Amino acid sequence: FATHFQHLNDDLNLLMESRGLDRSLQTRARKHLHEAFKVHRQRYQQQTIRALSVGLQGEIALQSGADQVCNCVWYLRNIDPDVLVELVNYFVPDMYSPGEYIIHKQAVSVVRRGSCWLKGRILMRDSVIGEDMLLDSEHLRDS
Repeated sequence: FATHFQHLNDDLNLLMESRGLDRSLQTRARKHLHEAFKVHRQRYQQQTIRALSVGLQGEIALQSGADQVCNCVWYLRNIDPDVLVELVNYFVPDMYSPGEYIIHKQAVSVVRRGSCWLKGRILMRDSVIGEDMLLDSEHLRDS
């Protein structure tokens, strides 16, 4: 993965140079990519995990803390391990830079590191954004 990530860094540098981006944006983009190393590695590793048997996928999910993430969302607390194994295939690690907006209305996000601001509240680790995304009516949604 280290080689893949180095190529990603090289591509970013070429992109920024070819588009003539200002230094401030270049610095922020490089910092984001550096900070997102673990997120990119997890995305990359998901392909490998999917190549394993369902049983091994489940064990990896449990030992990797997927149940802790699910326990942050009230309707996923203490779900059956078989359901958890199926559910983690839909988990997509993501990261946002300071000042960015989280616009995914059709997704549930769990803050695992850092903090964010939502409707006048500061959300910290294990806070949930979009847990009402299952609702069909827009006016019933909080986010």
